[in-house]
Amino acid sequence: MTHRYLVFLIAGALPLLLTGLIAPSMAHQLDFWLLWLGAMFVGLPVLFAEVALSARSADAPWHGMQKLTREADAGVIWRIFAVLSVLISLLIAGSVSSRIAFALTDGHLAEFGKSVQIPSIGLSAGVMVVVLILSLLKSRLLPVGLLLLVAGAVIALLGGVTIPAMSEVSLGEWAKAVVLALLCVGVGSGLYWFGTVGISNQSMQLKKSLSGLILPIWLTQLAFGALALLVSSSLIDAWSFVVSGLGMLLVAAFLLYYAGSQLIARLGVLVGGALTVILAMLASLLPTAVMSQLIAVVALLAVLLLAIFAGFVMKISHLRKTFNFASELRYNIWRVLVRIIVPVAVLMALVGLVLEWL
Repeated sequence: MTHRYLVFLIAGALPLLLTGLIAPSMAHQLDFWLLWLGAMFVGLPVLFAEVALSARSADAPWHGMQKLTREADAGVIWRIFAVLSVLISLLIAGSVSSRIAFALTDGHLAEFGKSVQIPSIGLSAGVMVVVLILSLLKSRLLPVGLLLLVAGAVIALLGGVTIPAMSEVSLGEWAKAVVLALLCVGVGSGLYWFGTVGISNQSMQLKKSLSGLILPIWLTQLAFGALALLVSSSLIDAWSFVVSGLGMLLVAAFLLYYAGSQLIARLGVLVGGALTVILAMLASLLPTAVMSQLIAVVALLAVLLLAIFAGFVMKISHLRKTFNFASELRYNIWRVLVRIIVPVAVLMALVGLVLEWL
C-alpha cells in the first residue's frame, strides 16, 4: 500500500471509529450538523499546516519536529506535539478496547442472549493484547478495517435514521462540533503528517502545490464524517456492532503501530517497544467516559500547538515555498486562518468542554 492511499484510509476510518464516542446523539440536532460543517472549514487550514510540515521535514512527526524546531531556531517545547500525537493514538486504541469489552459483557452481545462472565476491565486488557499483536502487521489491515466499518455503518442505516430537528445552540455543542471536525477525522493528530511524508515532500521538490493532495483528503473526511453522523443517529444493533467492532480492532492496531513506531524511533526498539505495550495496557484500563473527555482535550491541545507553531514559529519563507500556492493571496488567507481563526475556535471549544463538566 502506498502512502497516498494510506491517508485516504485514515480519513475514512477515523470518523466511523470516533463519532459514536465523542458525539453519540448529537446528529438528531440540525443545528449541530451546521456547526459541524462550519468546524470542518476550521480544520482545513490545520490539515494544510500538518501536511506542509510533513513535506518540509521529510520525516515522521517525532524526528520531523526536531528538524523543524532547529530550522526555525525554536525551543524544544514545540516538540511536545509529537508526544501528544502518540498519546492521542494510544488513547483512541484504549477507547476501542474498552468499548468492545463493554459490548461483550453488558452491551450488544446480550441481544444474542449471551454475555461474557469476565470483569470488563480484564476483558478490555485482553482485547488490547489482541490489538497489540495485530499492530505487528503495520498498516496492512487498515483497508480491511475500513471496509468492515463501512459494512457495519450500512447495516445500522438499514434500521432507519432519525430526521434531525433544530434545537437551541450552545457553546457545548460548538465544542463537540469542533472536536468532531478535528479529532474524528484525525486533523492535528500527526497521522496525516505520518501518512504523507513521502508524497508531500516529493510534491514540494517538484514545486507542485500541496492543494492537489490536501483537498481530496479533506473531501474524504467530509464525506465519511457525514456518514458517521448519520450512523450515530440510527439504531446500532448487535450485528452492526459485531461487524464494526472487528473493523475497530484493525484500525486500533494501525494506531498502535503509529504510536509504537514513533516511540521506537525516539527511544530504540527495546525501550520504545516496552513503553508502547505498557502505555497501551494502561490506556485500556481507563473508563470510556474518562477516555472520551481525555481524548478531546489532548486532541484540541495538539491542534492548538500545531496551529501556533505553523502560524507564528515557522519562517514565512519556508512555508510559502512548501505550499507553492498559485498566488500570494492564498497563502495570506491561510496564514490569517491558522493564526487567528483556528486558535480562537479551539479555545472556544475548550471553554465549552469545561462548561459541560461544571
